Amino acid sequence: MKRYQAAIIGYGNIGRFLVEAIETAPDFQLAGVVRRPESVQKSSAQLKGVPVVTALSELDAVDVAFLALPSRLVPKAAAEVLAMGINTVDSYDLHGELVNYRRQLDPVAKAHQTTAVISAGWDPGTDSMIRSILQFMAP
Repeated sequence: MKRYQAAIIGYGNIGRFLVEAIETAPDFQLAGVVRRPESVQKSSAQLKGVPVVTALSELDAVDVAFLALPSRLVPKAAAEVLAMGINTVDSYDLHGELVNYRRQLDPVAKAHQTTAVISAGWDPGTDSMIRSILQFMAP
């Protein structure tokens, strides 16, 4: 079975849980974690033996980057990562901007033959779909 090399960009609450999820997934391997320069030296027992870098380009052969960043930083980061030929997954949650965000990433992903999974999770994600269905049913 192929093991996809995954990087995590950001190491807040979501980043920490992503480390756990990737380590338990049989088809993923954690290639490394990208953190702010001032945070790289701060050690975490969870990251023992995991490459911690300041730029995604410092990691080898990454297939997918999970963007565990504040939503306002995600569009720029996603476009940069997609342009590197790396697939992305994010949980972008600025509901009023989702359509524009998708329109922004679509040409970048197509140009670099990558995939951008946007707004994955509960909210946005499945909660957003259910909210829309309920608004349709009972406006």
